[in-house]
Amino acid sequence: MEKLIVLVLEGEYRLTAAVLFCLSRDERMVVHMVSRDATSPFRYSRYVRSHHRQPQGAFDADFVPFVQQVAARTAAQVLLPIDVEGMRFCIAHHPALETALRVLPLPSAHAYEIAADKSWLAGFMRRHDIPGPQTITNIGQHLPEQLATLRFPVLLKPTGGEGGLGIELFRESGPLLERVAQLPPGCKYIIQTYLEGYDIDCNVLYKDGQLLAYSVQRGLLPAANAYAPTQAIEFVKNDAVLAVVDRLMTALRWNGVAHLDLRYDADSGAINVIEINPRFWLTVVGSAVTAKVNFPVLACLAALNRPVARPAFALGRYIPFNNFLKYKYLSRLRDKVRFTFGNTSLMSFLGDPLPKLFCLFNRHSVRIE
Repeated sequence: MEKLIVLVLEGEYRLTAAVLFCLSRDERMVVHMVSRDATSPFRYSRYVRSHHRQPQGAFDADFVPFVQQVAARTAAQVLLPIDVEGMRFCIAHHPALETALRVLPLPSAHAYEIAADKSWLAGFMRRHDIPGPQTITNIGQHLPEQLATLRFPVLLKPTGGEGGLGIELFRESGPLLERVAQLPPGCKYIIQTYLEGYDIDCNVLYKDGQLLAYSVQRGLLPAANAYAPTQAIEFVKNDAVLAVVDRLMTALRWNGVAHLDLRYDADSGAINVIEINPRFWLTVVGSAVTAKVNFPVLACLAALNRPVARPAFALGRYIPFNNFLKYKYLSRLRDKVRFTFGNTSLMSFLGDPLPKLFCLFNRHSVRIE
């Protein structure tokens, strides 16, 4: 079987661990890693053939020659960025990097920044008639007058936040205006109408505007934070979700992977786009294990222009192993939804123990999944 040599650009710990596990599930993959972290736990990963760190490295032009050298040394065929910082680096230096190896499919810099910024995305969606919540993007100008046209309750959100951090709910304009007045100068926030309904997400891989793979997932258990990601998911079929997602990503001329947060509006019955996470996502493990769609592997094949037949994703439940333990032994809701070990990321949790042990014993500032 022909091997495919991948050079992973180390990113945020949990995302990197998730992507490495997905790559390990395909025996064709030979993985090397390039890093800027002198204390990287992935030096001890059984999924990584070799680990290469640039002394005092940074994501800038000086890092490009180092990546090129490692690519030559390892005979790597594909460079795989994982998080937002890595994606931006590869977009900025794409021509130079591609002199050494192929890079994960990536959108234009303009499209990427629209996707990464909730304010820009809201304006783009409004211009292209993509359904989304009513949004105020310029909260520093005539805010009382703008709020008069908005349906309450509303959410105050940082434009670049992730994981529900910094989101606040307001049912009246008075407290909201007071809170906005307290925001630090220069910070970027938007205000959006809160939609009664439920969250439903879509994971995608595009190549040159063509949808290569997708999966749709819906939350099963509430998160500790009302606006944080759910603790468990279920992969479901929903043609309305895919239709809205494809309209948006086609308008953006998207290239590469993305995870889209959407919400079903119980009042209108419409599917609304809330935000785009233009990177890999934590439940990419669930997509690989439960839905049988291995996005990191498919992205590597797409980078090499290998044929990718769109997989029909499987239905089923998925819960990260640590969430499973908390739910089974600590939660009052333990009987609400049934899970088995087969629904968990047990193999991901146990399959690469040394990086996790390194983090635990060295008090590495990450949360172990």
